[in-house]
Amino acid sequence: MSFSDFVLAILVLATAALVLWVYDINPYTNKLQIYSQQCDNMILNNTYCKGTWQDKPVETYIVDQQAQQISLITENQTDMHTFENCSIEDRKNWSCDDTRSNKVLSAREGELMFGVKSDIQQITRLQWLQNKVLGLIN
Repeated sequence: MSFSDFVLAILVLATAALVLWVYDINPYTNKLQIYSQQCDNMILNNTYCKGTWQDKPVETYIVDQQAQQISLITENQTDMHTFENCSIEDRKNWSCDDTRSNKVLSAREGELMFGVKSDIQQITRLQWLQNKVLGLIN
């Protein structure tokens, strides 16, 4: 194998790994990471962001199908919140009606359901990565 073949192989593997990471394609994990932003100035009953969208800390949801519960860990925090009374299809499709916190939380195809009039929007890992890179440059 020549050096150029080796470099090409490394580039192909790195590209494949990046695609798998960006699209969250890992059937062997029970974790769902959510990247989101919050508007710092919503107007018109939370339908338009007059201010700017700010990245929120990454949320990791750990899906336990056997116990029918979801645990939430937020980036840079040590506390874990556990949602119970969950109906779980897989790590990207579930719903919890947690009586302890009076919260209903659900995910469909890996997207949290925030509601129509929310000041929070989910973004992709690629958008999140782009925001981090642009933040380092500016």
